[in-house]
This record gives sequence, structure tokens and C-alpha cells, in this order.
Amino acid sequence: MKITQIRTRVLAIPLRGRYHWAIGAPEGFNTVLLEVHTDDGVVGYGEALGTRSAVAAEAVIRSVEHLLLGEDPFRVEYLLATMYRSGAWTNQRHFANQSFAGIEMALWDICGKALGQPVYNLFGGKIHQSIHWFGFLQGGDPATLAADARRYVERGFDLLYLKIGQQAEQDLAAVRAVRDAVGDGPRLRVDANEAWDRHTAVNMIRQLAPFKIDWVEQPLPAGDIAGAADLRRQVDIPIALDQALFTDTEVLDAVRRDACDIIVIGFHETGGLLPLKKAAAIAAAASLKINRHGCLGETGISTLAALQILSTMPTAIK
Repeated sequence: MKITQIRTRVLAIPLRGRYHWAIGAPEGFNTVLLEVHTDDGVVGYGEALGTRSAVAAEAVIRSVEHLLLGEDPFRVEYLLATMYRSGAWTNQRHFANQSFAGIEMALWDICGKALGQPVYNLFGGKIHQSIHWFGFLQGGDPATLAADARRYVERGFDLLYLKIGQQAEQDLAAVRAVRDAVGDGPRLRVDANEAWDRHTAVNMIRQLAPFKIDWVEQPLPAGDIAGAADLRRQVDIPIALDQALFTDTEVLDAVRRDACDIIVIGFHETGGLLPLKKAAAIAAAASLKINRHGCLGETGISTLAALQILSTMPTAIK
């Protein structure tokens, strides 16, 4: 079996309402769907993120297409290494990974279809029969967020996720409104998306403590791993890292520095399903668990691919 063609399609997908977070409030997103065709007629489907630029993500795929044509799609490790090295993307992984993840996803789709097996069987088989989901709260004000929280709890969700990192008063009012709306039962996680400096992070996290926060995600800029390690020693709420961790070497660095309690990472950050499992293995060696990161701009294709790999990971967190 040989790869014969790669087709891409850029999609612009509107949201039901604005997506409120520390960076802004977009009305929609872009993504790049791709098909990897083979001479046996097997087609693999994948998705590259267009969060920063769908046009640029598509261009990254086109830049390595010539390295893939005529190759065996089962040589996933070799093809990834070739794209990074011969495609000159080795030192640009933070951007390239989000495109290459779509190619890698499609390769595993081909392998599973060719063998007549679900992809999870190619990664060691299922450990988990189900995966826990959280309710992602949306709204531009505390009252709307509280109403959304009530709806999720009424639907049976016991874990809620809230974006903060805008203004201190607004953040605290939002968290207070959500907690008042649902009571102490549901777990509540908050994500500041790199919005705070060290002083602000300590101050805000201490003020959030009365609201029974499960963890605070990425409170500091991604590059401040030393700050994250120092922050952990000053607050009682667990710290999760997300934007700081794209590669296995970054996960290893965070582990060595004791910079986080939880690793939030997805295959679009790592560059594929297999690299995600490798990153999870590094975390597991330090007794850290993985929370799968879902990206703004992904469709159900990525969600289903993520479920394939998460079902095989002993350290996938609830």
C-alpha cells in the first residue's frame, strides 16, 4: 500500500454564540480537513487546526506532501520524522504539530481500516470503557454562566469548566455565580489562559480558594515553567499546565521542575496520537495524570480520534 494523494479542505464554522475567553470572543473558527488516499483505495481522514491560520496550516501540509507520496502509510514514525527533519520543521513544532497531527491521524485511520481493527487496538487495546466529560460553560457575564452551569448539572454533568483571566472582579464574580448556582457538589475547573503574572496568580488563586476549585489551568505565560513551579509552592489549589506543553521534551522539563499537578495536553499539541501517548508515558513516570486538551476549532473527527487513544491510556484523568 502506498500514499497517492493528499486532499485538503478549509472550513469556516460559525458558533452558536461567542466563545468567551481571556484572548477574546470569536464568533466562529476555521479548521482544515484532510484526506490521505492510497493506491488500495483506502482513505484516511484527519483534521489540522486552523486556530491561528487555516491557510497557514494547509500550507504546512502542502510543504511536506512530496515527502509522503509513494510511501507506506504504516510507517508512521518514519513519516513523522521525515516531515520534521526533511521538511525543515524540527524547530517549529509548536505550529507544525497542529498540522502534522491531522496527517498522523489520517495515517492511523488508514492502518485501522486496512487491518479491519479500531485504532485503539493498534495502541495496545482499550483500558477504559468510557471517558469522563466536563460541561464547558459559556457566556459573557456571571448570570449567563450560572444559567449554563445549571443546565449542565441538570443534564447529569458533575464536572464544570470555566474560562477566566479577564478582569479580577469579573473572574471572581463569575466563579462565585457558578458555584452559588450549582452548590458544592460538582467539581469546578478554571482556565486563565496565560493571563496572569506571578504576583497576580498568587493573589487570584488564593481568592479562588473558597469556591472549591478542582484546579487552575495555565495561570502564567507558557514559557514561565520556573514560575509555575514556584506558584505551586505558594498556593493550595492544584496547578495544571496546558499551553506550556506541546512536546515530549517540554513535558519532561515540567516533570523535572515539579511545575504542575496535572498535564493538560492533546494530540494537536504533540503532533499526533502516538506522540501523545509518549508524552503520557513521561507523565506517568512521575505519577502525573493526563487531561486531554480539546482545541478551539476542532470538529467531531478530532473528538473521535482522541477517544481512540484516550481509551488506551492508563493515566487519562477523570
